[in-house]
Amino acid sequence: MSLATTLFIAIDKMFDKSQNEKKMLKFKDVDFEIELDIPYGETEKEKLDIYYVKKEGDEKYPVFFEIHGGGFVAGDKHHRRGLAKWVANMGYFVVNVNYALGPKEHFPAGIQQLVRALNWVGANAEKYNLDLDNMCVSGDSAGGYYSALLACVATNKELQDTFGEHTDLRFRTAMLNCGIYDVSEALSHKLPFNLTDSVLYDFSGIHIKQLDEYEYKSVLAPYELADATFPISFITYAEKDIFCKGQGQKLIEKLQGLGVHVEQHHSTKFFDNHTYPLNWTKGAAKENVVLVEDFLRRAAAKEI
Repeated sequence: MSLATTLFIAIDKMFDKSQNEKKMLKFKDVDFEIELDIPYGETEKEKLDIYYVKKEGDEKYPVFFEIHGGGFVAGDKHHRRGLAKWVANMGYFVVNVNYALGPKEHFPAGIQQLVRALNWVGANAEKYNLDLDNMCVSGDSAGGYYSALLACVATNKELQDTFGEHTDLRFRTAMLNCGIYDVSEALSHKLPFNLTDSVLYDFSGIHIKQLDEYEYKSVLAPYELADATFPISFITYAEKDIFCKGQGQKLIEKLQGLGVHVEQHHSTKFFDNHTYPLNWTKGAAKENVVLVEDFLRRAAAKEI
């Protein structure tokens, strides 16, 4: 097992309880409908969970498509069960997705699988009464990268041809938490124990010195691919992020220049660091939770 994989698995295990068992996430009086490990493809990782609360009448559900983080090499939808319930309690139909991880599967397997998961949503829209015109894509860290990339792929047929997976669906909104939006730039920030090269190798099968010859280099940066069709977005970033410093600010500036509506929250203290909103009630996370909930409720009502 690589150093990167070991590190990110340890992070998930260490913080699982605090991120998923907070009192605010208990919802003791809420009767959630939950279905786990629904296959959306043929491989082991192609499974998703759904969370929703039954509604009276025939009102359609807005869709929240959640992509977990984990450094491209670890993580699991199970570690976002608290977030899934939190959003489902706002009236969303939450699709919590697993996808290909390195080093077992290399890029672009992850994005290919996520397109297939998105198409599962479309294929099951009638069964679950889903509003396909009101879908939000969400992710943290590596999941933020894949969320931004999937949003670009959904509106770009050339990208779909590049990855060999196609969809007619698109996202109206996005909620991105401390994502990586330009892989090449992120790799320029050195981490101890050569961790950046370890992550890249597990993710893609190449080392940093081979990046210029990598066949998918041109599609590694959602920042570069984003255009005016990018979803209305709430972007969270940490000013002192140890993994992807500067990435959120860069994407915000790009989207604003394109005329895309963007709202944001950021932390300024070191201990409110990478994916700090998942701490829920500590430090800057408290303010972020309030702002994101307001954004999601307005998005559900199509008020933005």
